Amino acid sequence: MDPRPERTAPLHRVAIPLRALLLALVVALVPVGALAASGAQGGQAKVTKGITVTLSPSSRTVDQGQSATYTLTAASTGGFTGPVTFAVTGLPAGAAAAWSPSSVVLTSGGTAQVALTITTAPGTPAGKSNFTVKGTAGTLQSSAQAQLHVLEVKRTFDVSGTVSGLLAPGVTRSVDLLISNPNNKGIAVTNLTVAISQVVRTPAAVAANLPCTPADYTLAQYSGTYPLTVAPGSRSLSSLGVPESKLPRITMLDTSQLQDGCKGATVRLTFSGTGQAN
Repeated sequence: MDPRPERTAPLHRVAIPLRALLLALVVALVPVGALAASGAQGGQAKVTKGITVTLSPSSRTVDQGQSATYTLTAASTGGFTGPVTFAVTGLPAGAAAAWSPSSVVLTSGGTAQVALTITTAPGTPAGKSNFTVKGTAGTLQSSAQAQLHVLEVKRTFDVSGTVSGLLAPGVTRSVDLLISNPNNKGIAVTNLTVAISQVVRTPAAVAANLPCTPADYTLAQYSGTYPLTVAPGSRSLSSLGVPESKLPRITMLDTSQLQDGCKGATVRLTFSGTGQAN
């Protein structure tokens, strides 16, 4: 055995190069299309042609004898084209409607506006009325509702009268009524009434106990037409063109009873009437 120590070979470091490997991941994106259900292309829904009408505003308030205007809008639906006419129902008594224009021609998808003017009369009842407007195009129709509120207009006036002459048994005299209108607007008088309130005898007739009462007289009321239009100020019936035959009349009856107490007597009349703003 060799006693000499064993030699060890020196170690050499070896550098081993590392290569980076790039792995490309390619992702393919596939667009997803909408799948049509069976029958989806079988046809489109049928479009129905028509018209619609609307009113604005929904309510108006006017005095008796005045006017209110609404706006009606007519519209084409479903491709309708053609003329449309209009009508109104449900107005209060004495009210009348006017259209401007009276009809329109709609184009496909188009609209048109019409003015509806409602004119009330002095005698139109006060209160709220719901009315209906209707648009018609051949067999097509559409309707809308609105409200008209009519306010009562109270006007005061005075009535007096003048007898055309002296009375005697069997004699008739006309009574020309004088209507005094203190308002700044005209009034429409709708009723006039004359009544005997009292017969005032002379002191001599009273002393002699000679009777004379309202039963010795009779009255005929105004028989002309109403309403009577009276402008501000005072107007007699005759100045308004009322013939004498239509004026109120008072007659002293010719009776078999003693009527000496009516000699020189004063017959007092009362007058009343009703009317509205004109």
